[in-house]
Amino acid sequence: MTSTGVRRHVEPVLDGAVADLGGYDHADAVAVDLPAGTDAVEFTRLVFTGTPEWVHRLLTVRDKAMAPFGLQRQERVPTADIRVEPGLKMGPFRLLTVTGTEVLCGDDDKHLDFRTSFAVRPIAAGTGLEGVCTTVVRFHRRVGRLYFRAIEPFHHLIVPHVVGKAARP
Repeated sequence: MTSTGVRRHVEPVLDGAVADLGGYDHADAVAVDLPAGTDAVEFTRLVFTGTPEWVHRLLTVRDKAMAPFGLQRQERVPTADIRVEPGLKMGPFRLLTVTGTEVLCGDDDKHLDFRTSFAVRPIAAGTGLEGVCTTVVRFHRRVGRLYFRAIEPFHHLIVPHVVGKAARP
């Protein structure tokens, strides 16, 4: 466990994401302890509302750099407008399915398709709940793999940071 309470390299929650994508080329997951009674909707809301400004600025740089290649832009949603409902789009995430145990988000683009699962499950030791953020990616051709390898260090920096904001105090 890190000082922020984020556990890296945990068992990913794959069922919904893999079924939706039909396979994958990359998967990773991080987890945090959650307050008792937290469901997946609240976990997702905590992650989305806790995203720091520097992450939004980094996504703006990404959008400008990728614009000539025709990749989708990330629309910023004000914190006050964040709702966890199927069909809504929040930054890079389109909310696909919402249940009490998992919120599945993702999007498809010409270079890659991704799904992100915000799931809640009992901690193995039976001492509470953990929120698990799983990222699953399917590349399109070599360009998708190259793009993901270029952003992967940022992914591994950003995801644990924003998920850590949802950790139990």
